[in-house]
Amino acid sequence: MRGVSNKLTRVVILKSLLRAYALACKILVTLTIISIPPRTIASEQKLDTTIEAQPLQTEITLRDFKIVEQLVTIAQRNSALVQETKAAMGLSAFQDILFVELAPSQTTTSSALPDTSSASERSFSVTITVDPIKLVGAVSLIPVREARWNEAKHQKRLTVVQNYLAYIQARQVSKVAAYRMQKFAQSVRVASVNSPTSPPEKINHLANAEYVTAATEMLNANAREQITLEELAACIGLSPQQTINIINAP
Repeated sequence: MRGVSNKLTRVVILKSLLRAYALACKILVTLTIISIPPRTIASEQKLDTTIEAQPLQTEITLRDFKIVEQLVTIAQRNSALVQETKAAMGLSAFQDILFVELAPSQTTTSSALPDTSSASERSFSVTITVDPIKLVGAVSLIPVREARWNEAKHQKRLTVVQNYLAYIQARQVSKVAAYRMQKFAQSVRVASVNSPTSPPEKINHLANAEYVTAATEMLNANAREQITLEELAACIGLSPQQTINIINAP
């Protein structure tokens, strides 16, 4: 009887240990599951903060119009065509019409008195000659020259507006591509937490179609943004960095 009692006691103790081990494993698994969401939530909050810091543009704002006016003024000042058509309305339009001739002359005055010497004076004469036929033609061409000047200014303005709008569109596409890439990176981090056997450095991203698409879109968007910036800077006559400083100025 005593031996049977000892066996029953061992069985009870063994069952108690198994129950305690199972409970400990259950608690460990529960803590592991609970510890994952805060990381995911923190990443989502960080992602949301980044997106809020770079809001998407839905319309052309008053600030855009002010930037365009500033860029147009600089572009017209740096444009050789605008300055050339403006100069054509100045004195150069009358260079073959008005002729000015400057001729020196000398006058000698003699005195009737025997002891008085003669006096000599030097002077200059100015002769202005105007060709009336050419003058009428030049005056009639003034409206044409002014129209060419206005046309050059308007064309330069149109080019600046087109390039500026193309740049802000490309910049927004880059923001969207960056958001998608960041979202993909977040999903990779969550997957690596849920699957300890596959650390991030051992994941083959090239085999992931979603990653390839996001990376390609981001590269194309960044390239397009840089190209549009170069085109905008070229039509203004400034460097890309100077153009960015004007656009991002408060």
